[in-house]
Amino acid sequence: MGPLFGGFGHTLGNSLRRILLITIPGAAITRIKIDGANHLFTTLNGVKEDLVELSLNLKKVKFSYDKDEPIKLTLEKKGVGVVTAADISQPEVCKVSNPDQVIATITDPKTTLSIEITVESGVGYTMAREQKTDVVGEIILDATFTPILKANYQVEPTRLGKKSNYDKLTMEIWTDGSVDPLYALKFAAKDMINSLSQIVDPKDFEEEVVTISSGPVSQGSDISIEEIELPLRVTNALKKAGFGTIDSLIKAGRLEVSKAKNVGEKSLKIIDAWLKERGFSWK
Repeated sequence: MGPLFGGFGHTLGNSLRRILLITIPGAAITRIKIDGANHLFTTLNGVKEDLVELSLNLKKVKFSYDKDEPIKLTLEKKGVGVVTAADISQPEVCKVSNPDQVIATITDPKTTLSIEITVESGVGYTMAREQKTDVVGEIILDATFTPILKANYQVEPTRLGKKSNYDKLTMEIWTDGSVDPLYALKFAAKDMINSLSQIVDPKDFEEEVVTISSGPVSQGSDISIEEIELPLRVTNALKKAGFGTIDSLIKAGRLEVSKAKNVGEKSLKIIDAWLKERGFSWK
């Protein structure tokens, strides 16, 4: 981002970095139930790792999941070999982001490792001792929900006209693969804007569950066309013509949109690519 007023680079960069590391929602394993194990300090026959090490490996498994309610997955593996996150059942709504993560090693050909896994979406970190369960044999795990592994920023001087005392801000974001870095940055920016708006227009706080999706968005979405990186004049022309959302573009179709003023073939190709990348289709 740039040019920014001198000093704004560090102000925005540090703020966005902290928000990225704190408030971006994600998904994690919160509870497990293993056949043959009633508590965390159990040794499983035919499995190289003890249950403590196995649970630590499970906590490293990352998921792309944005629903409010918990979801139960299963892992069942028989015979000698390495058990990885790829062996976890994956419904369409919940996908493993790091399938190569090692979970356990089975050493006995007669051994079957069977685990019921509960995945939840959330923000931040929850401790096992703060949770309760009435299910016999269910083990509660500490859960780290944040999908951001690391965030960094750099500020360099840049020029605006004859003045060179402006800042250029570069953000670097590493995620666990469950969330697109650009989506995470936009989410953090919106979070910061919403927080600062309390100064201008104070409102009573209401707890709100916000989700962030890294996959294709279904048709009928009310995403603004500003998400498409079009020239400002084209974006304004589309809005003026009544195409303010992705949904309105899809419903109108390519031919109808092409009739809007200032919308040329180059802009249409950008829209084509954006829609295709995110799983949309239009006529």
